[in-house]
Amino acid sequence: MAYITIEKNIETSIEREVNSEITRFIGDTKSTQLGIKSEPYAFFIEKRGQRVAGNLTEIPEQQRNSKKPQDLIQVKAKAIVANNYIENKGEILGKTIMLPNETKVFIGKNSYDATERRKDIIDTLTTALFFLLAFGFSGGMIISFQSIKRIDRISRVSKSINAGDLSLRIPTTKHKDDIEDLSVNINSMLDRINVLMQGMREVTNNIAHDLRTPLTRLRANIETISHVGKGQIKNEAEKALIETDNLLNTFTSLLRISQLESGTNVLQKENLNLSKLVHEVMDFYDVLADEKNQNVNLSIDREIMVYADKSLLSQAIVNLFTNAVKYTPENGYIRIFLTTDQSSSMVELAIHDSGMGVPADELEKISQRFYRLEKHRGVDNGNGLGLSMVKAIVRAHQGQLIFDNDVGLKAIIRLPIMGG
Repeated sequence: MAYITIEKNIETSIEREVNSEITRFIGDTKSTQLGIKSEPYAFFIEKRGQRVAGNLTEIPEQQRNSKKPQDLIQVKAKAIVANNYIENKGEILGKTIMLPNETKVFIGKNSYDATERRKDIIDTLTTALFFLLAFGFSGGMIISFQSIKRIDRISRVSKSINAGDLSLRIPTTKHKDDIEDLSVNINSMLDRINVLMQGMREVTNNIAHDLRTPLTRLRANIETISHVGKGQIKNEAEKALIETDNLLNTFTSLLRISQLESGTNVLQKENLNLSKLVHEVMDFYDVLADEKNQNVNLSIDREIMVYADKSLLSQAIVNLFTNAVKYTPENGYIRIFLTTDQSSSMVELAIHDSGMGVPADELEKISQRFYRLEKHRGVDNGNGLGLSMVKAIVRAHQGQLIFDNDVGLKAIIRLPIMGG
């Protein structure tokens, strides 16, 4: 648009000068040059078909496709034959007029200087546009970098909060934009969640204080009855004692899971040799597999280190192994693999049984609290919290618990490599 405007202005300026020279010529036809300067104008005067004067070889003809009779005519500057003409570059723009005395006159002006000015203006505009684009790009990069940095800060805080640290908040700035509004809203949401979690902790503590103690006393009383009672009373007391123990175990597991999920349970993390820990657990618990003549095969990479709570991680391994023993038939096999995935900087511990597996549509549900497969209801004497406990432990270590059907059920724990 700027180019078209500049071109139009140049043409208008030349046309104005040509019209002025034509007017001067008509008013002064008695000069030796018939009123026309040879520089910087090009001209040709013809009277009754005969050339009278001029520095052109012939009079230019009006273009046939011209919209108006008075449009400027273009002539190549090299057509000028005068030796003293100052410039033979560019083009001549001019007009042809017919005087009453049958004199035909063409007067034109070289557009070279104006064209050069146009190029200078275009170069200036191009340079300005370049700097404008460079400035816009640099400004956009700076703004984008700041926005990405703020979004990354929100992401990192969110990951830490998801890991259980509800005390963190997203730093706010003086910016008045959507990202700032998002940060403020997230902080407000976290404040509300913190209030609710505080209320839950108080309820949990009250339950622990008000119910666990009476249950423990009840168990002690039942145990006394089982010791002093005889016959039917003793048998019933022993059954009640087992149920009370199950109730206490369920209650303890629920509290532990809630603490892990809410982040209130402080993990005693240390640099832990996971390879050694798996061997220690299996040395103690493989007797469970021996009782069912199950073959336990270990494939453990050496010296795999993680930063974890030894007690909790041991409990997770025990829960998965006892679950595998429970659902693996006699004379079946259980395979345990421990390796590292360097591409993701994760440790993978897989416990693979040769049982019946789990229906694909229920794989995501088996780690829910109290969830049991329909075929195990009324048969399994567990409380349905073992895998929920494993999931809570793994998530507290920023890991993943994955289940997959591969002949039997394969349970995979993925944990970050120490220093990874």
